Amino acid sequence: MNGREKCELINQIRQKIADNNNIDFVIYDCTFDGECTGRCAKSDSELNYLERELEKRQNEGVKLNINGVFALDIEDKTIETQQDKSIKRQEKLEKLMENPELSDLPPRYMDMLL
Repeated sequence: MNGREKCELINQIRQKIADNNNIDFVIYDCTFDGECTGRCAKSDSELNYLERELEKRQNEGVKLNINGVFALDIEDKTIETQQDKSIKRQEKLEKLMENPELSDLPPRYMDMLL
């Protein structure tokens, strides 16, 4: 993950936190030209603003809402990874089944080999 991708992910998380907690929060387009590290003064100021607003609400006794904050685009990648694992497992199973010595092995034992 490069710096721009990190920054975008951080922005998505911050925006979702702000939305869940009814905080007016605007992320301005980045004007940085060069290799992004994923953090900069603009990013830090947005973070500080969001933290102050969350702290204000907490001090007022408002319960903070972070439900579903981390279920972003990452979720799609997790699902993809699980699918990949399932496919690899199936391929491994098929390869094991090619072995004549394992052909009459009960399925529960086959699972142990995977």
